[in-house]
Amino acid sequence: MPAEELAAERVELALPGAPLLWVVRSTGPEGEALAIPVARFEDGVPVDLEFPDPPPEDYRARFDSAFAVEGSELVLGASGMRLGSLVLGDDARVLDSGCPSAVPARGIVLPGTTLPDISFAIGPGAAFGEVASPRPVVVDNRMRTFGPILAEQLLRQGGEDRPFLAQRADMVSVYWPGDTRPAMAATYLINDAVDGAGPSGSATSLFFLARFGSAGYAADWSEMRTYSGTGESREIFTWVGAAPLPEGRLDFAARRDGPARRLVASIDTDDAGRGIVWTEGARCPSLELLEATSGAGAPLEDTSEVPAEVPPSSN
Repeated sequence: MPAEELAAERVELALPGAPLLWVVRSTGPEGEALAIPVARFEDGVPVDLEFPDPPPEDYRARFDSAFAVEGSELVLGASGMRLGSLVLGDDARVLDSGCPSAVPARGIVLPGTTLPDISFAIGPGAAFGEVASPRPVVVDNRMRTFGPILAEQLLRQGGEDRPFLAQRADMVSVYWPGDTRPAMAATYLINDAVDGAGPSGSATSLFFLARFGSAGYAADWSEMRTYSGTGESREIFTWVGAAPLPEGRLDFAARRDGPARRLVASIDTDDAGRGIVWTEGARCPSLELLEATSGAGAPLEDTSEVPAEVPPSSN
């Protein structure tokens, strides 16, 4: 082998820059958690972590020494706000040889705050945001009323000629700091289901995150996909959560294609064309790697009757 090739082999593969974006799964009632890095930041936007597969010799050890040192403190967030800090522990676990190590950790939050099943962390070396505790929010009759109305509007705008066939597959309430009412995130499907083998013919999926304003709920972020049962990839999005950023928030959904799930994210913006800015690599799906033995609980629903507020007619 030529000398220059030998020299090139000896050059260490550079580590990504900090801070990193981590997905955090709660594993116990006292803030116990397991965290795995999924992206790095570039100009304030998450980008591919570029963890090599397979990692060169000593790369994992150097990566963990840089980012997963016991006692390292990360900014811990959910609901678009800082919940507190995530302190990394020791005994990093290799869940997949081609993926970053998962690190046991503990969430440090305000008294009375419960660590969500899935939250997010940024660090090490990140420091921003006031620690707070989100108010509990539930799906109410306003959301149930506005949901199908908004879904039909978005489906028609997207060119769907049968919006009346849309069925709600998922709906959750989303705490949004500063808003008078919680936002809602919903998934509506035509001729498909979140779980299952796939549609037998033409199908459509719609996901939206909507905030409450003077005219009722309006979509802040939406994703519509059309596909068929002839081998085309399905894309069904369901809500996961939101992480705080130094200026704004990063909202997450899971992109499903049958049983496979990969995270996507969108940065909160005033741009009407807000869309996906980051998609998790297929090699290391964090939600599956960190999956607990039992699934997350179903979204809370308020069964009390709340007078529905119907948006004014656009005519």
